Amino acid sequence: MTSVHAAIKGVMGSTEYFSARLSARDLAGLAITAGELDDWKNWSVFERFQRELDLRRVKREMVPYLARTRDRFYSALIILIYQPEVFEFTPADTYMQNLPSSFSEAVSEMGFLTIGGGKLVVLDGQHRLSSLREVLARSNAIDGEFVDDIAADQLSVIFIPHESFEKTRRIFNKVNRYAKPTSASDNVITSEDDGCAIVARWLVEPEPPLGLAGPIPPLSKSDLHGEPLVEWRSSKLEAESTKITTLNHLYQTVQVVLEVNGMPGFDEKHLVNRPDDASLERAYVICVEWWSKVLAGMKTLGAGYRSPWSIPDRRKYRTEDSMLFRPMGQVVLFRGIAGAVRRGLPLDDAIERANMVTWQTAADHWRDVLVRANGHLMNKESDQKLAGRYVTYCIAADLMSETEIDTLRRDLRKAQDNPRYVLPDPVY
Repeated sequence: MTSVHAAIKGVMGSTEYFSARLSARDLAGLAITAGELDDWKNWSVFERFQRELDLRRVKREMVPYLARTRDRFYSALIILIYQPEVFEFTPADTYMQNLPSSFSEAVSEMGFLTIGGGKLVVLDGQHRLSSLREVLARSNAIDGEFVDDIAADQLSVIFIPHESFEKTRRIFNKVNRYAKPTSASDNVITSEDDGCAIVARWLVEPEPPLGLAGPIPPLSKSDLHGEPLVEWRSSKLEAESTKITTLNHLYQTVQVVLEVNGMPGFDEKHLVNRPDDASLERAYVICVEWWSKVLAGMKTLGAGYRSPWSIPDRRKYRTEDSMLFRPMGQVVLFRGIAGAVRRGLPLDDAIERANMVTWQTAADHWRDVLVRANGHLMNKESDQKLAGRYVTYCIAADLMSETEIDTLRRDLRKAQDNPRYVLPDPVY
């Protein structure tokens, strides 16, 4: 099969490439993944230049994104022209005469790329290609108002001739190595579809969102330099930082709060598209209530927020309540309170009891549960969940079943590698 594509020729280093545009229908019909090459399984590990395809990610995340999103967009796919029978580029000026001199140089790089035989192998973008195929094939029931529009979508592709496995592997490696993924903070800052990210940003803004008269965002306070007290440039705080928390950890508390208030899965992975304004308003109001009450009810945390210059000293390892000035400690606090509320304890009572927990980072009960021997906090989600369960026990053991308490005791013994570990008495 021979295909002709309008293209622009380019050269970078020793690599000649051609930029073109294909409809989703044509791209899905012409291109293949490396794993679909007939001799793929016979190649050595050194010849295989692509990662294995993650179909679960394609079906659960990428297909819904395409089918449900008006503003869908994919970056350019890199396609390897592998063992073609015909491969020719004809400059457009071959068929043009009397062009203005200012156009001549530009037109000489534009033309028509003819490809016949061989294989068009996606070097970068195999998951994007697979998601297009899934939507077009309708192999499963796909829910989304834009399903019928995908075939006509136009995608940018970059064609690169296959010269050798060594060069192909090198290109694949560098394209992926230098493609820096966005950080967790970047995602919270930029997402317009993740409900939790939107609400987290609103909690830091100086004014209520959506034209509302209130409630006022609880974390809108700025320092002497006009900077918000929530760190948005990084997902961690330095020891001497006067910030109260990070935007990424604030996002995690929003997830916790919304889940316990009947709004689970409010993030982009579950909803794909931006929630409607009514849902966003409800989520915002709920999170404002929780954060406002935590800052008012957790005495030390509130005092630090009102006097940010004192935060570095309050955060020190052996300072009383220092865990509350570590962003991960705040996530654990919210998890612990949420666990108590889920079991029927009113929010105000849960916060009042949480004040009675020992929040010193150096306290023995955090060792190997949330704090390593060197004093650094443990960052795995499983660690913060276990620590959150411990806080729930401390403030709401009277609402927990014996089975829940026994399971917590067993998990803490395992975490501390101490079969004789004894749960301390709850604070209430």
